Amino acid sequence: MYSIFPSSLSQPVHSPQTKAAQLAFQLLDNATMNAQFNRRFEQLLRSEKYYDCVFHIGGAQLKCHKLILSTASPVFEAMFYGPIREQQKEIEILDIGAETFQMLLNFIYAGVMPVSLSLEEAIELYYCAEKYLITDLTNTCLLTIARKLRYTNILPALELCVCMDLRDLLEVCMSFFNRCCLNNPQFMTSHKSHYVHVSKECVKAIIAANNCAKTRKQVLWFVYEWCQQECHELGLQQEDCAVIINDLQLPAYSDEECEVLKLKTPQRQTCNSIERSYFKACRPFTVDQDTHEWTVFVKCNRFIALHGLIIYSRLSPLAHYAFKLPSEYSENLHIEILASANERSDEVSDQEGNAAISAETLLWQHNVIKQLTRYNCDMNIEWDEGLLLTPDIEYKIKLMWRTDAYGSEYPCSLQSDFVDGISFREEPMHSGSLVKGLRFTNLM
Repeated sequence: MYSIFPSSLSQPVHSPQTKAAQLAFQLLDNATMNAQFNRRFEQLLRSEKYYDCVFHIGGAQLKCHKLILSTASPVFEAMFYGPIREQQKEIEILDIGAETFQMLLNFIYAGVMPVSLSLEEAIELYYCAEKYLITDLTNTCLLTIARKLRYTNILPALELCVCMDLRDLLEVCMSFFNRCCLNNPQFMTSHKSHYVHVSKECVKAIIAANNCAKTRKQVLWFVYEWCQQECHELGLQQEDCAVIINDLQLPAYSDEECEVLKLKTPQRQTCNSIERSYFKACRPFTVDQDTHEWTVFVKCNRFIALHGLIIYSRLSPLAHYAFKLPSEYSENLHIEILASANERSDEVSDQEGNAAISAETLLWQHNVIKQLTRYNCDMNIEWDEGLLLTPDIEYKIKLMWRTDAYGSEYPCSLQSDFVDGISFREEPMHSGSLVKGLRFTNLM
């Protein structure tokens, strides 16, 4: 049977409007199909069918599927299918909360994020995404955090970024702080009446990010207020504020700026302080019955009088609840300084036949008793009478904790082994060090 219409009329008409409509319908079909796939994976997660791994977080058990996790995260891929893959089905997570990890799983399985997240929850989720290298979730969290930043919560956010070394997030928070806080009278007023403690490292990061003349005076004002509050918290006199400012190693500032801020130019201190260069974080040191001592060896190229140590303070007991923890604890520590046997043997007279001494020689000891210390900061241990250290002799410094410290964790990091003529050496069993530096006086 033949058509009575011309062949040109029997073909469908493809107008621009028709093509656009077809494309729109196709996109809707793709979105519907993606939503269906997401619902299937979400149902698989919730039903806990066919699971082949279990995450233990606190008291919760989250049952998952290795293949799905590995397609979303190279960290999970290495964990389950790499050369050093996990052999056990049960996996314990210590540094992330159960609710945060569940949000991570919801994103991996269904591509969904909670509609309402607090700033603390968003930062915890960002840390989780960074840990498992899930770029899409990282970017989503950054946008969420940027929308939630206010002058009332920016300092805790900056502190957490510095403590956890979240560099991309630190850049976002620092940009907000510089643009919206330093020149904001509301922030200045709020900061004076509702002081929020931040660590020395956080203050140094703020100083480093504000080298331009435009924000110089505002930064110095913030540093001065911080130092005043630190003096108050530590029970120091106001005249000691200059010492704290000097410890921050501020760039040179003019007499006019000092007058504006009512600062006294720091006087040169006879006691020097050195800190080793930080390279990267290592596994924390856990104090328990078997490992309650830390040893570091020190050798200097000149005569010095040792007046103190700079070490890491304890990690907060639950790092993922950083905004709700007590900020301080009481440190109890016993310190011994010994001369290594092979070093002291050179000082023995010929009457001993130049034989090596089998036992180490205890030169000095000191007890730290209930020293009030902030979590996640530096701890300065000082003593009045300096201990003489002789050039080219390696001294052994032992830190020993009591039973009340069992279960506590101290951060460790890879650090430089030579600073200002003083060398540091760790025992081979340690991957890093918790001793950051020394306080001393040069004698020659």
